[in-house]
Amino acid sequence: MANNKQIIVLGDIELGAGNLTDDFISDKALSELILSLSQKEGEIDLVLNGDTFDFLKCPSQLNPTHYPRHITTEISVQKLKLIYSAHQPIFEAWKQFVAQPGKKIFFILGNHDQDLIYPEVQKEIERLLGSSERVIFPGIKYEQPGLHVEHGHQYDFLFSVNFENLFLKHKGQSILNFPFVTFGLISTYMTMKEEHPFLERIFPRPELLTHHRVVARQFSRHTFGYFFKSLIYYPFRFYSDPTYSFPRNMFRELYTRIRTFHWDVDNITALFMKKSPDRQHLVVLGHIHEKRIAHSKNQVIIHPGSWRDEYDFNAKTRELVPRQKRYVHITGTGDELEYMIIDVPHTRRILYFDEVIKDEFKHIAMAAAAEGFSLRVKV
Repeated sequence: MANNKQIIVLGDIELGAGNLTDDFISDKALSELILSLSQKEGEIDLVLNGDTFDFLKCPSQLNPTHYPRHITTEISVQKLKLIYSAHQPIFEAWKQFVAQPGKKIFFILGNHDQDLIYPEVQKEIERLLGSSERVIFPGIKYEQPGLHVEHGHQYDFLFSVNFENLFLKHKGQSILNFPFVTFGLISTYMTMKEEHPFLERIFPRPELLTHHRVVARQFSRHTFGYFFKSLIYYPFRFYSDPTYSFPRNMFRELYTRIRTFHWDVDNITALFMKKSPDRQHLVVLGHIHEKRIAHSKNQVIIHPGSWRDEYDFNAKTRELVPRQKRYVHITGTGDELEYMIIDVPHTRRILYFDEVIKDEFKHIAMAAAAEGFSLRVKV
């Protein structure tokens, strides 16, 4: 890697279909950033560190929305078309970026965009961006001397992907083999997400559930119901459907999380340190949707945070403080890598929890309008 090469890393964008399950509204800010990068001289690798697309919560159709459990190539491509239609400025900015000399985009695999495994999805993205040489799909990691970039879901027990068995056969078709919890989210929580579209944007989740008991009870009911049906009903009712197979090593983990309301992401930073040797000077991970910097011997591990519309809940003041969008700027090579975590300016105002839960749809529209984003559904 030449010393003048720049690497830009950001992740957890989660582009959706512009409907109530789509939590990304920063088209203007992100497209402006990408266009500004395209005007810079020299080589730039734009590394999109997983969950660039929210295929997981994206319906295969709108009006009415439909969230299929069995994801074929055709369904993934259809979802991509809906995402493109909802967030065209981002795709146009990417297209202009890769049209410039020395500019490349790397789409790393995350747990929300496992659909990127399909070659047909990759080819459609290449077509939309007008390049097959500068649009690269490296799998789950991007590496340069001294640098390791990975989404991080492989260190999260509930969302790690089985790369030895990526596909399942169902009724003669090849479908994606998701983690057990992902199948549950698709089948159980999308309706709840449409009923309460704002709540998933609020962190920390345990604090949210403590102060919104109605949703906490609804969430527990759905979770317990799916959990026990997966044990004693679904394997018999859908015995020929491999997506309903219950992994036995999941029982204790799920039971503990249900009982303790533990639905935040695992501490993947500590797990990464434990499982991975200090072979790289700088590591950039995603998945946890918050800024975090950790040090391990001669290693620095960075989580820059998410690009979704998200808020930190202050239980004392009842305020919902908009989270900052940011990216990592890296130069140098090997042990001489230099990095900066750069905040993207915003003018979003503080919201109030009690007002939001009275009318989530109103505040979804207000947040979108504040960033100049047009929802594709009426709220």
